[in-house]
Amino acid sequence: MKKFLSLLLATLLVLSLAACGEKQQDHQGPQNPSQTIVPQDLVMGTGSTGGTYFALGGAMANAINDKLADKKITITAQSTGASVENMNLINAGEMDLGIAMNNVAANAFDGVGAFSSPVTNVSSIGVVYNEVYQIVANAATGAKNVEDLKGKKVAIGPAGSGTLGLSQKIFTAAGLDPNKDIQPQSDSFGDAATKMQDGHIDAACNVLAVPASSIIEMTTSMKLAYVNISDDILETLQATEPYFVRKVIPAGTYDGQTEDINTITCKAALYCRADLDEETVYQITKAFYESGDVIAAAHATGKEVQLEGCLEGITTPIHPGAARYYKEMGITVPDNG
Repeated sequence: MKKFLSLLLATLLVLSLAACGEKQQDHQGPQNPSQTIVPQDLVMGTGSTGGTYFALGGAMANAINDKLADKKITITAQSTGASVENMNLINAGEMDLGIAMNNVAANAFDGVGAFSSPVTNVSSIGVVYNEVYQIVANAATGAKNVEDLKGKKVAIGPAGSGTLGLSQKIFTAAGLDPNKDIQPQSDSFGDAATKMQDGHIDAACNVLAVPASSIIEMTTSMKLAYVNISDDILETLQATEPYFVRKVIPAGTYDGQTEDINTITCKAALYCRADLDEETVYQITKAFYESGDVIAAAHATGKEVQLEGCLEGITTPIHPGAARYYKEMGITVPDNG
């Protein structure tokens, strides 16, 4: 009898503990629902062929995909008109991620410049690299400064690109009407390079990494003149867009470049849909900044993909998923909301 009662009590105790455990689990729910990973096929906007965005964006997508293969998150890099178009496509939900100049992003959030109204569905992830505005001309033009391009056929950037907007501001700051005092061309930098070699245009502008592989390639088939951005032009730009700072490209960076080039730089950053779920953006941010070496092996600019300075120059709202990763890494996240 005692043995029976002992077994009965033991059984009741086990059932009671199990019931308590179930109630506690039901009460607590999932441990961290925000960390549920949803398989996704995402699209990232880059830029035109011949520019840094296009090649670098492909390397970024491949590296992130390798890191997140087990989580079934894949990114496809797609050619676009670059910064302006990327911001608009992300905002419209037609693209999930995109690279853009930080000054263009600031304009997008303010609804100024190339944007008729503020974007509402875009968030920042972080800095990709330093972008350098570069103007190269056929050496036969003898051009050394922006003013020397008056009357010339100049590829100032394709529609929908940050290069176009910046070129227009630079020529205006130099006292030249970009629609009248030069003959503006809307070719991508890759197409412009071909036309320069064929003698159909005189100069081309783009925002590129240094050294730019596309410019290096041009030097193998023609002699180039490297155009400077004066202090006066820079000061005029900084009055309304403080994102731009002086950049000096050392002599010898490119073939036939015997003197330093005085130009300007800003930041290229990665942006995403604001309504993209937190866990996906967290995983992408983590994979991106942990893949700098892999990206650098595919594209030289990848060496600039670093956590140090990852939020430098970012004045737009940071996605909660990206912010979560930065906080884990001990990085102060500014309140840009």
